[in-house]
Amino acid sequence: MAKKEQDSDIRREDDYLIASKFCEEVYPEFRSIIKSIIYFGSSSRNDKKKGDIDLLLVFNDSEVISDDEFKVYFNSKVNEVAKRVSNRIHLNVVTLTVFFQNLINSEPVILNVLRDGISIIDTGFFNPLKILLLKGDLKPTPEAIFNCATRVSHHMLRSRINLLSSAQELYLAMLDASQAVLMSYGQVAPSPSKIAELLRGIKVNEELINIFSDIQKLFKDIEYRKVNELSGKEYDILLNKANLFNKEMEKRLKKKI
Repeated sequence: MAKKEQDSDIRREDDYLIASKFCEEVYPEFRSIIKSIIYFGSSSRNDKKKGDIDLLLVFNDSEVISDDEFKVYFNSKVNEVAKRVSNRIHLNVVTLTVFFQNLINSEPVILNVLRDGISIIDTGFFNPLKILLLKGDLKPTPEAIFNCATRVSHHMLRSRINLLSSAQELYLAMLDASQAVLMSYGQVAPSPSKIAELLRGIKVNEELINIFSDIQKLFKDIEYRKVNELSGKEYDILLNKANLFNKEMEKRLKKKI
């Protein structure tokens, strides 16, 4: 076996032992409701890069369906143990009903967990499902296919909205930067509409003031839905301009404090 493969196998074994230690500490107290604890993700697939140790804990919510106090205790306890065992553990807690709902809907995340995951604790439901999947007996329903397809437009819309929100955040960063500088020059925190004028008063370069004013206008245009879409290239240009402006504000602030 090549050295890289040996190193990878050793790392996977170490990660598995950490995952097993977590299970040993959690399962005895909660054996009546824990259905499975699954080791999955890049570590279980033996990827070369060292990252999180992903664990999926499935608990039987039908046993504690109305006991909210217990659910809070359970979640806090298992997360406390995960943190104590290793800061690399990334714990995902899911109810049995949600697990099956996602399975019925052929959610890719759950199918990947079934395909690649290794059960450390299993009370007899995860491994049979894994076998059915590997045999090709878990078929996606027409409803699952339809649900997956209809999410495409939703995700595309959110991506556009998020890009617009990101552009607005650039303005808010510039606003805070300029207000901090103006306050350091003795101004009481000025209103946004006065920023450009006050920046001229402290002799900020006109090009930078124009950058601020342009992005300020864009912020308002997005807010009032005059601008509904922004390309990644346009955002990158705005980001570079905002960085230029903020660096100048930072330089001035350092001189004053």
